[in-house]
Amino acid sequence: MPTMTEIYQKYAYEYDELVSHEDYQRNLNSVLNKLFDFNDKKAIEFGTGTGRLTKIYIETIKESICFDSSAHMLEKSKVNLKDYLHKISFQIVDNEKINTLSLKADLVMEGWSFGHTIIDNKNKLKETAGKLIEDCNKLLNPNGKIIIIETFGTNVDIPNAPHDALKEFYDLLEKEFHFKKEIVRTDYNFENALEAKRIMGFFFGEDMKEKIGKQDSSIIKEFTGIWYK
Repeated sequence: MPTMTEIYQKYAYEYDELVSHEDYQRNLNSVLNKLFDFNDKKAIEFGTGTGRLTKIYIETIKESICFDSSAHMLEKSKVNLKDYLHKISFQIVDNEKINTLSLKADLVMEGWSFGHTIIDNKNKLKETAGKLIEDCNKLLNPNGKIIIIETFGTNVDIPNAPHDALKEFYDLLEKEFHFKKEIVRTDYNFENALEAKRIMGFFFGEDMKEKIGKQDSSIIKEFTGIWYK
């Protein structure tokens, strides 16, 4: 099984195959559209990947600037979002370099991206979290909004941060930075259990593959946290 870094650098097709089955009930879509009026607004999105979040809002938004540290992922995103390239720009920027940007937007959003940065910097977690939030704040227009989207567990029965560093990060978001939170189900729906086992196993590893094999289900539970202010 490739490492997470290898997946983001070399396996955009396989990653996109995974996320295309995610949130089949469109719960994330519903919450995001409730939290923010995308119509005629400008957004900055970090951790764009293959455009999984961008697809939710791109029809109604005026402009989106999409960032990711992986050129490989952004190339796939351009293919997935080919009908909207007239209002999207793509840039390669690592989350730790957000402070180098001189932009303003009505919305700054990230999906399943800051969590990786937090885990990579768990020895200076609070400092890293503070810098990420400060850098996002500097990009906001007056009355702008920040939305942070991170995992609360895949193939689990109750929502829980799957890493100690993430739990600390989530606590900081709520207690230190005063974000509000919603937790939604973003379950995967595959054609059959065999497909679920293959696709989920590639991304999440052998333990997940074995667990899904025993479950023999095409629906895989997932919980996602949305922090906003």
